[in-house]
Amino acid sequence: MTEVSYVSRKELTTAEIIDRVENGGRVVIEVSVLGSEKQIVIRKDDGVYYCDTALKLLTHDTPEELRHCLERFRLSEPDSAQEPEAATVMA
Repeated sequence: MTEVSYVSRKELTTAEIIDRVENGGRVVIEVSVLGSEKQIVIRKDDGVYYCDTALKLLTHDTPEELRHCLERFRLSEPDSAQEPEAATVMA
């Protein structure tokens, strides 16, 4: 059975999310978008990393691509002290 972790935005570091996904788990990140609560599911199936939002399914081929997505949309706490430029979350 797949372990599912429910967390809020920036509750986990990028490395913690990737580690859970690499070990077969899923991470559900709960975010607030325009006053509405949404869930973004981070998972890995058949070697492909997914960032599944309410409006769009983002796919990534490598952990580094997933890392960039998580940090770009500020879904995770960056592992480094320097945060990337903010982007709008598609949820």
